[in-house]
Order: sequence, then structure tokens, then C-alpha cells
Amino acid sequence: MTLRNWLSRALGWEVGARLETRAPDSPRRLVVDLSTIAQHDAGTGIQRVVRALWEQLRQASLADVEVMAIAATVDGGYRRADLPDGRIVLPGQDMPLVRLQRGDIFLGLDLAAHRLWRHRRQVASWKRRGATIALVVYDVLPLRRLDWFPPSTGRHFSRWIRILERYGDIALCISKFVSDDLDGLLRARGRRKGRRIRTALLPLSGDIGASRPSRGIHDAGHAVLARMREHATVLMVATVEPRKGHAVLLDAFDRLQETLGDGAPDLVMVGRPGWRTEAVQQRMDDLAQSCPAFHWLSDVSDELLTALYDNAGLVVVPSLGEGYGLPIVEALRHGRPVLARDLPVFRELQQPGLYYFHSDAPDALAGSIMATMAADGPPAMGSGAGWDASLTALLDALEIERAPAAVG
Repeated sequence: MTLRNWLSRALGWEVGARLETRAPDSPRRLVVDLSTIAQHDAGTGIQRVVRALWEQLRQASLADVEVMAIAATVDGGYRRADLPDGRIVLPGQDMPLVRLQRGDIFLGLDLAAHRLWRHRRQVASWKRRGATIALVVYDVLPLRRLDWFPPSTGRHFSRWIRILERYGDIALCISKFVSDDLDGLLRARGRRKGRRIRTALLPLSGDIGASRPSRGIHDAGHAVLARMREHATVLMVATVEPRKGHAVLLDAFDRLQETLGDGAPDLVMVGRPGWRTEAVQQRMDDLAQSCPAFHWLSDVSDELLTALYDNAGLVVVPSLGEGYGLPIVEALRHGRPVLARDLPVFRELQQPGLYYFHSDAPDALAGSIMATMAADGPPAMGSGAGWDASLTALLDALEIERAPAAVG
């Protein structure tokens, strides 16, 4: 190892790289990690959350705090990543590395566990200088159920939890379930004595329109929407991965087709192909070719997703494990009833229009679907908190005050 590389690893930054620091009399900084979304916005639920919260932060009027987006590449440390118009881009290697000091806050908003570990020495250098390290915790499921995720995800999360244990000051959990699960995990791992990680709840919103939504509806989307306007339709929104429960809903759909024929509701599944679900994906492909009542949309914009919610008769969430349940709050905000698996994390979201099922048996789930679609009183449009409530919870947890309102 060269002296340059040794110094780089020991100090936590690239030797010879410019460092971006703040003057002693300048506002303290809240730097927000957007590494993953800067490289690629996959359009999933977490990306909608990241975009929405970033929009809230960059537009907020804060007292004596400068908000700045940062991102890290595989080979480079954290650098400034936001443009004046609010767009997020990967920073070039010519950009100075971010250096934090006492009073500054690092907010790990994006789900970028692998990059956080790779640049842990830079994080450690911030911590040594007195900066606060706050991480958003979406869930710890990859550490609980390795069979649900690719091996790489388990490795990344195993390293990410070590970052939280060593340097974390605040864990912002998106549900009480996640907070309790994280606490149990840290206790089981023998969390370092003398290190206190404060936890706070960060509730999310179902307001897609306030998340800097992506636009555009392709021909397949228009065709599905046209059919939804003529046929009662069940909608499921989830990446095709083991824990999401696609097969359970497909079995219930088959049973409805067998028993009700043309009177059965259509089924629209929205979600990108994921991992360890090749057989389910093949089944979905085959069904889309053979059954006019089934549709799989693997690539949708937020504009199309919003239209799908608006035209759905029922949204079904059969997931086996979640940190929150974003499709539930999105559907309820659009005035759609929801039938969800009876999980503790989903019970936290209970409100009018949300129903639960308890059995995966095709006959039982099919019956629950039809009963829920026939139930009276869908939720009111726009129900549920907006992202402004999420911002308030975030600022309270970070102990950041808003700027006083202008007088006159």
C-alpha cells in the first residue's frame, strides 16, 4: 500500500483532494445523503420518500441551518450533489470533499448502506470533529430474514448496522415496529456500553404529488387505465420479491376467475422484477399473455401510478414483512379501500377504509377481496398526513428550528 493510500484510509479523505468546509461564522449545515437516487431513481417507494423529504427540506425556511445534498460514488467520498433548481446529480471527482464539524448534521436519508460503509472513514472523521450522525431506518429485515434478499443485501446491512452502532447519534425509524425491531436487534448484538443511540419516529405520507413525481404514461398504461374504467379492478403495488406475497394474490385471482368468470375483478400488478422470484415472474408473464383480466406493469411513472390508484376498486397488500406500508397510505389518500395482511406494522396505520385478511388460502382471500370491494364507505380523498408533518417530525428529531415567519 502506498503512503498516499494509507493516509487516505487513515484520515478518511483522499489525499490531495480539496475539502469543502464552512467558515466559523457561517450557518451550521445539514448535509443529506442522496447517493442512490443521484445515481439512479428506480421509482420505488423508498425513492418517492427520499424525493418527497428532500423537497420538503430544500424548500424549508430554517433558522441558522444550510441544507445541502451530498452523494458518494464507489470510488469517491461524499461531495455536494444538488443543483440550484433542486435536481440531484452525482458529483464529479473535481468537487471538494465535504468536511463537517461541530454543529453540523449528516442525515442518511437515502438507502445507501454499501456506500456508507465504503466511506466510513469520512463519516468517522465527521464524528471526531463533533458532527451529529443521523440515519433513517426503513427496516432491518435483511438482518432478520436473509432468505428474502440477495446475499449482497445481507452483507451491506450487516456493515450498515455497524456504522449505526459505532457512529450513530439518532436513528429515525419510519414506524414503531421498526423502532422496536431495531432496539431488539441492537440489544441482541450487545450494543456498545456507554453509546446511546436516540430513536425517533419519522412518519411518512401518501401524497405522491408532493414527491417531485415522475411524469409520462406509456401506451400499455393507457390501455390498462381504459380497461380499469370499464371493469372492477384489484391493484397491487410492490417490487416482485419473495416477501411481497405476489403468489398468494395470484392464487386468489385464479380462484375468482374459476368461480366468478366474467364477474371476477381484474388484477393489475405494478412492480419491477426483483430477485429470487423467477417462477412467480414467469407465471405473471404467462398470465398476462393468456388472461385479458390480468396486467403486469413493470415500469410506471408516478403520474401513471396516481391514475392507477384513482381507478382501482381495491388495493391489496399481501406482504409478509414491511417497515411501513407506503402503498396503504397512498391508496387511502386516493380514497381507495385497502385489504392488507394483518401485520403489526400495518395495524399502526389503521383508519377507515383499511381492512385486514388473516388467511392465505385461495378461497379465504378471494372471499375477503369480494367482501371488501362490496363494503360501504371508502376513505375520504386526501385523508392522512402530508409530507409537511414528516418534515416537522424530522426537524424535531434533529433539534432544528424553523426560521421565524416574516412580519408584514
